[in-house]
Amino acid sequence: RIFNQLEFLGNDFHPDAHACRLKLSAITVGLGAKSAMKYPGSVREEMTECVRKHAYVSAACRLSAEEELLLLKLCSSSTRARLSAGLTNRQAFVCALGNVHNIPEGKAFTVTLVSQQIPHFEDFDQKDFDTTVIDNSKNNMISSKLFGYSYSGPDEVRLLPEWGIFSFISHLLHWFD
Repeated sequence: RIFNQLEFLGNDFHPDAHACRLKLSAITVGLGAKSAMKYPGSVREEMTECVRKHAYVSAACRLSAEEELLLLKLCSSSTRARLSAGLTNRQAFVCALGNVHNIPEGKAFTVTLVSQQIPHFEDFDQKDFDTTVIDNSKNNMISSKLFGYSYSGPDEVRLLPEWGIFSFISHLLHWFD
């Protein structure tokens, strides 16, 4: 019953909160999937956020290497999808730290990390761009005299104040035809 109340803590995004929720998950993982004391949140999402904010997790809330490896194994087995680059790199790093004591003195080892593919974005400046302001043939506005360029809407849209309300309504009706 108390664990059901934990789902209301899911909106706390502080790095320590992620770590504490993961500690609860690590403690209750041995109770089985059908246990009433199973953490209601997503371990994968919590782990992703905890890894992303790892530098800001206080020392008292940090996960041990064993807890991290257990939770990372739980993340990879709970879904068929592969771990994200951040979680895969964290797993490689924690495993490497666990093997540091096995390295002979004066020797080094390499940790292989994966890189996330950066999405391709089209260069905005290379596309055809709107030159309405530059090519304006009506450079008689005061702003064009002050700043060199000005913008005015298309002629059929401009309504002059002297037209009056009847002219305005007729233009509105013309637009809806």
